[in-house]
Amino acid sequence: MLKIQNLCKSFGAIKATDNVSLSIDQGTIHALIGPNGAGKTTLISQLSGYMQPNSGTITFNGFDLLTLPAHKRPHAGLVRSFQITSVFPELTVLDNICLVLQSMCGQAQSIFRMAKADLSERNEAQEILNRVGLGDKANSLTGNLSHGQKRQVEIAMALATKPKLLLLDEPMAGMGAEESRQIMTLLNTLRTSVTMLLVEHDMDVVFKLADKISVLVYGRVVASDTPENIRKNQDVQEAYLGGNELNPKVKRC
Repeated sequence: MLKIQNLCKSFGAIKATDNVSLSIDQGTIHALIGPNGAGKTTLISQLSGYMQPNSGTITFNGFDLLTLPAHKRPHAGLVRSFQITSVFPELTVLDNICLVLQSMCGQAQSIFRMAKADLSERNEAQEILNRVGLGDKANSLTGNLSHGQKRQVEIAMALATKPKLLLLDEPMAGMGAEESRQIMTLLNTLRTSVTMLLVEHDMDVVFKLADKISVLVYGRVVASDTPENIRKNQDVQEAYLGGNELNPKVKRC
């Protein structure tokens, strides 16, 4: 579904992504891990169009993704979530989803007005909320939700775009154990309907969810393999300072 070849992005003398090449197969959860500063978010930003690479290619379903600006990539089926939750706190949960549905069909003229959707849109939004486990929160103000529930709203907003590939940038960031478990369960239920590229520091989540793991160190992919083989890879163990971060019982904050 996604093929990245020789992708390079530099900031002065710093190579944030250094000749990165990897492929993501349709119907899989592909995890991207690496130490802080490895270039993970920079890579995600290039895929979503928020940064342009210095060189290299990105092909999405056979199409040259670099020809599309960031705001058109969701319409092509590539949607990103952020480390910091991005929702409309002053709107109800249902209106957050309706606003996305309207924007995808060109009806939303202003993000500052209340989403006024017709019955079919509201029904579709309700179905999406049911899917992510927030059906009973439809009429709640989004700003009053817990951090984990806001993450669920963000995922629901992403699903409203009917994505083919979800770019999830640390979806468990700032969560406690129970909230992380709920989001992990949600992502696991979505795996049959949407392909995911998951950037995550929680190794318990990574090794339970991922079909394949790529390891980024100093902007370079040092390994890309199954979770079992990644766990045993000596180069990866050394990159993670003796292997503690590859122990699924040890979580990194």
